[in-house]
Amino acid sequence: MLTAAVKFNDISCRVYISNVEDTYIISIPELAFSMQVDEQLTDDEMMEEIIIHLFTLFDENESKTAGKAILTVIRNEQGDNNGYQE
Repeated sequence: MLTAAVKFNDISCRVYISNVEDTYIISIPELAFSMQVDEQLTDDEMMEEIIIHLFTLFDENESKTAGKAILTVIRNEQGDNNGYQE
């Protein structure tokens, strides 16, 4: 399982990312948020999917920032916080 710390409205949340059957399951328990995205998508397609789902909870800037953090973790797949610092 991959993890990242992401800030929303000055609140740090832990994002959990699992790879199951060619799909990434992305969860943010503090926000009661989860989604799935196909691992075969391009970076741009995956970012768009993540932003669209996060946009139901946050404004565009926060959704983009969180999407970037999540995509960085997925693409690097190096583990806890993956070196991503907000």
